[in-house]
Amino acid sequence: MAPVRRDGGGTLSVDEPIGTGVRGHGPEDGADHGRRPVSGGGVDPDRRVLSGVRDVLFVAFFFPPLGGGGVQRSLKFVRYLPDHGWQPRVLAAEADYWMRDEALLAEVPPRTAVLRVAFGGRRLIAMGGRGGTRSRAATRFLRGLSRFFLVPDTYVGWSRRAAAVAEEEIARHPCALLFTTSSPDSAHLLGRRVKRATGIPWVADFRDPWTGRLSYAPPTPLHHRLHFALEGSCLREADAVVVTTPETRDDFLARHRDLDPAKFCIIPNGFDEEDFAAAFAERAAGACVGAGAWIPAEGFPVLHAGQLNLDRPLGPFLAGLRLYRERGLGAGYAGAAREAMTFLLGPCYDSHGEEVKAAGLSDAVRFLPGRTHHDAVAAMLSARVLLLLEQDSDRGRLVLPGKAFEYLRAGRPILAVVPRGGAAARFVRETNAGIAVDPSSPTEIAEALARLLDGEADPRRTVVSAARYERRILTAELARLFDAVSARGHPAPS
Repeated sequence: MAPVRRDGGGTLSVDEPIGTGVRGHGPEDGADHGRRPVSGGGVDPDRRVLSGVRDVLFVAFFFPPLGGGGVQRSLKFVRYLPDHGWQPRVLAAEADYWMRDEALLAEVPPRTAVLRVAFGGRRLIAMGGRGGTRSRAATRFLRGLSRFFLVPDTYVGWSRRAAAVAEEEIARHPCALLFTTSSPDSAHLLGRRVKRATGIPWVADFRDPWTGRLSYAPPTPLHHRLHFALEGSCLREADAVVVTTPETRDDFLARHRDLDPAKFCIIPNGFDEEDFAAAFAERAAGACVGAGAWIPAEGFPVLHAGQLNLDRPLGPFLAGLRLYRERGLGAGYAGAAREAMTFLLGPCYDSHGEEVKAAGLSDAVRFLPGRTHHDAVAAMLSARVLLLLEQDSDRGRLVLPGKAFEYLRAGRPILAVVPRGGAAARFVRETNAGIAVDPSSPTEIAEALARLLDGEADPRRTVVSAARYERRILTAELARLFDAVSARGHPAPS
């Protein structure tokens, strides 16, 4: 039996708010959009829970106190599903991960039971580095090693142990539904095993593609065939498949032509209005900006908020930034260097610093250590331009980074250095949130940067339309899917 820690009833260890139109939280009922005081390390104890609540076993390897962008989707679903008649019982990892955000534990509702299964590979993962910076060489070595011996990923051993815990949990506390979310992909192997063993309706959520993911690099054709077979099996056996973009859905359907398109549901990432309400309140009180605060009074000219990883190159932006500076200084404009000062907030790899130095931009780019998600939201509101990066490849075209939605809500213009024709470029264009540029063109990047810093694009008027991406609205969509899948899996007696 795998070591399990049970956190019963919680866990141990535009510059104004917008309404969402969700019952119980919209402006029409006088809801308070700021964070009210909480007790017991959880969210508001009076948060509404509907009668007739059904339990869902919610499997998310990455869950607070682990940090990173992917955690937000799972956390917000868990936080708001009870408002729609579903009570999550979370199955997560007990892991020593390089990104942590202890403050997120306060957002886990007190009624939520969290089961934590130990991750046996935590020491191996930690070899890549701890704290805010990881070693590129060590990470690539470990990735290569795990790709050869562990399919589909480093977490497959955890998924087997957690599957046994899931089966026991369902026997002890019957659930109406099973939900698994990836990354890691092995979470869906857990879902497949538990569905086969118990017959429970299963919804598989793909935050990222599988064989289409940015980092996918099977060492041999045999490994690829195994990945492809596992991917297809999980897609077919799940009762419903959730993806974050139409591009990912279409890629799955192209790879596996026997799949029924009707089983796919697109629920994008989003933002939580309460996160922004809290940040607005702090800004109004002068708590995070100016003298004595970590955000300078003049804000951040250019900001990338969140992890920099090896799959989304920084180099194309650096080439454009260098050209912008050269043109400005060449024209006798001494302020060009200061106006385009770029801040990279969050975890990164040692190679990113090397890239900045090699580009001759050490005086123009500053790395800021990772902070809480709350602080990251405050930083977005203090930026003139928000930087979005994506790999210039067919795989990169499938991906819309989760931070794009918080960028949109922040109402600051986005400089999106992303592949043409991809999900991220489409998003920026459709929302009028900034400028999407070709990563292969330093000239385009430099010109777009100049336009944005000159104030040519003003996306704040799009903030109200961004409300459709509010986390509570998206959670309501997931709850409706749960209702439909559960009804099919457990038909009402005639």
